[in-house]
Amino acid sequence: MDSFKNLDDLAVYIKMGLMHKAMFTRIVAVVGFKGAGKTRLIEKLVGRLSSRGYRVGTLKHSTPHHPLDTPGKDTWRHREAGAEASAIIADGRAAIFIDRPLTPSEALEILGPLDFVILEGFKSIEYIPRILVVRRPSEVMELSNGLEIAVVSDQSLEGLGIEVPTLSFDEVEELASIVEERAIPLLPGLNCGGCGYESCRELALASLRGEADPSRCVHLSVGDVVLRVDGRRIPLNPYVRRVFRGVLKALVGTLRGCEEAKRIEVSVEAEGDV
Repeated sequence: MDSFKNLDDLAVYIKMGLMHKAMFTRIVAVVGFKGAGKTRLIEKLVGRLSSRGYRVGTLKHSTPHHPLDTPGKDTWRHREAGAEASAIIADGRAAIFIDRPLTPSEALEILGPLDFVILEGFKSIEYIPRILVVRRPSEVMELSNGLEIAVVSDQSLEGLGIEVPTLSFDEVEELASIVEERAIPLLPGLNCGGCGYESCRELALASLRGEADPSRCVHLSVGDVVLRVDGRRIPLNPYVRRVFRGVLKALVGTLRGCEEAKRIEVSVEAEGDV
């Protein structure tokens, strides 16, 4: 557990724990082999969390050959003609097609402010709490990486010695409560050690054990300073954020009418600079 010198330190720790739940989108992955029922479970879980008043999004990992657009439709034809991205907007709805890979972090930014995002797949990411969806007991060991918070199956899993709840597909109320309690913000995967742990995985494990809070990650911020390079968000530690903020505020503050700026946006075209 974290050590506290006084009650004020403990109060700050508790406050930060509540802050990360209020400020950051929290993530959980639903993983399992093909045909296990991942989508069916996500449908139920999204419905239950939404009924509790949460804003919920989903993010699915698919195979490279899975079609994301309908061949022959307008947006497909636009990209076939050479457009690197295309979008379609209708009343109350929109869809964006981008012909380049996105990281989960980039996708979350596009999804916008949400309370929870449920990932389908992404078995290879080692620092996200996961729900295992299995058809047989042997799949539990194949999918387990220490970050599982629940196992869901239509089959009996008694006798496996699993330390997390084992639920049926109908026990979605209990599963939603587990997600409420144990989902965490998406860690950057940089393994910088700034949190005091060797890797993002170790911080995630400590969080699930109740030994640390994800807010210890020095790269988690509430968007006070955001740096993007070629469309990719670059994580900044607190010191670098302070430098960026201080320099930009000082420069902009010298401009007439900008002395009390509340929000500063800068875009630099680096190509061709001397």
